Amino acid sequence: MPFSETVARVIKLATAIREYWDAELPKRHPKYPLVQPGEDDGPPPEEAELRDLLRSLPPDAVYKLLALQDIGRQVCPVSAFHDRWRVIAKKRGDLDWTISSLIGYAALAADLSDGMEELAASGIDVDAGEPFDTPPVVAHGIVSWQLL
Repeated sequence: MPFSETVARVIKLATAIREYWDAELPKRHPKYPLVQPGEDDGPPPEEAELRDLLRSLPPDAVYKLLALQDIGRQVCPVSAFHDRWRVIAKKRGDLDWTISSLIGYAALAADLSDGMEELAASGIDVDAGEPFDTPPVVAHGIVSWQLL
């Protein structure tokens, strides 16, 4: 499946999860926005579907989602998208933890949408091949790709 389709599915599910919590938390917790310890929220049905989707993806696709999220949050520049996911892949060893952090991030849908808009505005096609076919150069802990 093309990465853009994966992103669209993740955005759809993350949006449904956010809308669920926006509606359900005030109903379940009398002192909302304060939530008392031990109160059971129970996950929305889309959460299991999103978890299954993320677990079915190759690890690189999950790391690309994190890089896209970072672009949407303006943590890194658009031009660093391909480098960013590779650095994330190197630093984040536990894929289940990474998936859980994506699912638990309330602004996931908004940040992925913003990231896709930023990439499109910069002319970066997430479904196109990588911009560089050369191996990365690592110096002082910084990864970069050099054009030959």
